[in-house]
Amino acid sequence: MRFSSFIWLFAVLLVAGPAAAQGTEQQRAACERDAHRLCAAEEPDAIAVENCLRANMKTLSSACRRQFRAPRR
Repeated sequence: MRFSSFIWLFAVLLVAGPAAAQGTEQQRAACERDAHRLCAAEEPDAIAVENCLRANMKTLSSACRRQFRAPRR
């Protein structure tokens, strides 16, 4: 799986949740660098990357951290 495809899948799972599987470019862009920097070893498992990002919440960029705190629609 290409890295960009993985990030898109990750963003969908991270922000939209299982009930409404739709992510936005903003959500993907907010966490792409952090996912690559902190969680590259977890690729291509989107759930593992999400767990990794959550475990590293204090070191996430503020933009990515906001995506975790944003209310799910």
